[in-house]
Amino acid sequence: MNQHSTQRVPLPHSRANICCVFPRSAFAAVCVALLMAGCATPPPAPSGPSPDEIAKQQRLDRASGNITEGLKLYENGSYDDAIKNFLLALDSGVLTTAQQLNARKHMAFVYCVSNREANCREEFEKSIAIDAKFELSAAEAGHPVWGPVFRNVKTELENRRSGRAFFAPPPKALTTGEKLLTEAMAAYDAADYIKSVKGFQDALKETLSADNQQKARKFNAFSYCLSNRMTLCQQEFEKILQQQPDFDLAAAEAGHPSWGPSFRRAKARIKPPAPPAPQAPPKK
Repeated sequence: MNQHSTQRVPLPHSRANICCVFPRSAFAAVCVALLMAGCATPPPAPSGPSPDEIAKQQRLDRASGNITEGLKLYENGSYDDAIKNFLLALDSGVLTTAQQLNARKHMAFVYCVSNREANCREEFEKSIAIDAKFELSAAEAGHPVWGPVFRNVKTELENRRSGRAFFAPPPKALTTGEKLLTEAMAAYDAADYIKSVKGFQDALKETLSADNQQKARKFNAFSYCLSNRMTLCQQEFEKILQQQPDFDLAAAEAGHPSWGPSFRRAKARIKPPAPPAPQAPPKK
């Protein structure tokens, strides 16, 4: 008889029984391996996003929608509503760097074309603080309103970083008219158009430079239009055109859906004087 005893295993219905003839030691090893494989824990299924991740994505979606809406409003000349949407997006705290720069850049554009240079400068400074290499496109940098402001901000920041002396001009003492004009602009920025109209009218009663008179009347007209007093808005534009027949709004301002049509009607009514007819040469 063979030295190694063998055992015939019946045909199984489970992995633990094998229809073969094995040496007992080999059979035991196979059984143990199969049992261990049967008891092995399958790998866990991949888990979905956490509640925090879902909430963050929802905030990002809303903020992205605010930027998209803000850009549409900006293109339509609805600057105040555009600013509100950009601020909502920035307050979310979830924007990418590119989205932050896009929002702040357009806020700067709005402030510059609205003669709010201090706010314009601040937004450009914040943009450069986010990305030291931030630049405007060639077309944007060449804009006559915000282009010079951006270049001045860049120069000042570069001087500070390099340690070169930068001397800010001493604050100018405001006249009564200038102070009233500044307060009226603050009310305008806060969308308090009733208060801004009173402020601009009070400023115009005081001594103002020609530029500040024009500024007060222009923003007074804007305030009238934004508070749905269209006749008064048009009349204010007509007063400007009577004093300066070649006065015009900036391209971004002229496209505003509120005061743009009123300004065009005022220009049609107050036509600049025709140039004098050429004189006939004297008869010989």
